[in-house]
Amino acid sequence: MADLILYSNPMSRGRVARWMLEEIGQPYEVRYLDYGPQMKAPEYLAINPMGKVPALVHGDRIVTEYA
Repeated sequence: MADLILYSNPMSRGRVARWMLEEIGQPYEVRYLDYGPQMKAPEYLAINPMGKVPALVHGDRIVTEYA
């Protein structure tokens, strides 16, 4: 399992964060969320209270907005 988890949607700006991770060769896991209910689910709101993607999780640290 990768240390980094990228929450994204294929049509979001998370593509840029994924591209960066690929370019530097950093192992990561991507979890795609559908717009709407998945992003507003309590499990995801605990990661990003705004209910938006991308979000990048590394251990107990979370980067949102433009991960």
